[in-house]
Amino acid sequence: MKTLQNLIWLAIFALTSCVDSKESLPKTSFDSPFPKRNRDLTNILGDHLAIKQGTDTLSMTITAFKNYNLITNDQNGDTLFKGLVSMYRGLYYFSQQLNDTSFWIYAVKLKDNLVYGLNTAWEQTLFVDRAIENGKHQKLVKHITADKIRLHPEKKELKYLFASIVDSLVPDTIIQFQKTIPAFTDTTKVITQIDPDDFEFFSKVYPNPTTDFVNIELHQKSKIFYQLTDISGKTVLHGQFENLTNKINLSKLSIGIYYLALINPNNNQKETIKIIKIK
Repeated sequence: MKTLQNLIWLAIFALTSCVDSKESLPKTSFDSPFPKRNRDLTNILGDHLAIKQGTDTLSMTITAFKNYNLITNDQNGDTLFKGLVSMYRGLYYFSQQLNDTSFWIYAVKLKDNLVYGLNTAWEQTLFVDRAIENGKHQKLVKHITADKIRLHPEKKELKYLFASIVDSLVPDTIIQFQKTIPAFTDTTKVITQIDPDDFEFFSKVYPNPTTDFVNIELHQKSKIFYQLTDISGKTVLHGQFENLTNKINLSKLSIGIYYLALINPNNNQKETIKIIKIK
């Protein structure tokens, strides 16, 4: 399995002095983890998760702690990941500590029942090696030697770097969630308070709760479709935004909870937030 291979290679990476040829070893490490707070991974994927990787099935247990997340293999108890999980602009960033001063960072994308990059720390780091050696993303570079590339994580630049890497990976299929966690249909959690760094489209939504109108500010001006549904999933309003600041009239709707989804028709990317109507 890819996961077992990654763990074996990680051990090899820690013992590079024992390897005769370093041509196939990742050179890149970061001087700190991704600069966003740690997320509770169980709120995203549940306590237990099973994914299909090619012809193999991997069953995992996920445990969340205050400052890190732990993923273990149900079959043998091996640790698959231990570290920070951050979110920024539609991607999850996994920061795995190698030693006191070095980290690997790799990205994970969730779309429908697919997960991209969950067990590809080694593969993604080799992609980063090639990008940096080809002169790309120099804003990240602290120093480069013949066998080492040292980077400092800058959020926006990492988004550009990893967005293309993740899209080039073959996704794994999610075949089982923890039953108490609903299957998601987009790359974001449904939340009430917005951290604009978490979203590609949403910048601000206010007031929320609201009595009549809700304002939606976007990160950039673009044609985005919106859909407002009630808690039963029934669509109550829909349309298209074309401005940076947009307004939706909720005055005729009943008091309750609604879900506002923004959809990019070009790539079908979807982001969802919760809207509360009062009075």
